[in-house]
Amino acid sequence: MAKRQGRAYWQGHLAAWTESGLTQQAYCTKHGLSLQSFYRWRRKQKAALAVKPLTLVPVGIEASVARNMVRLHSPGGWRIELPDAGAAWLPSLLRQLP
Repeated sequence: MAKRQGRAYWQGHLAAWTESGLTQQAYCTKHGLSLQSFYRWRRKQKAALAVKPLTLVPVGIEASVARNMVRLHSPGGWRIELPDAGAAWLPSLLRQLP
């Protein structure tokens, strides 16, 4: 039974293949790798790269006395409205974020 290899093993091979100039099949043959496993790990790597990490962006905070709401809005256009009651902690929290 073949030994199962993990993410670090395959990431190393995928990086080496990229720099090798070989076709996937030639690289796998040269290194004794399963072409099917190579394809599977390459798909996993592509999928992982396609996922964009969540990024915090600067927000504006305004308190609306008339509506008793705290509104957060970003330069990108999203808005969040929260009830003002008990939200006094929110500006302090946002200032502490990196």
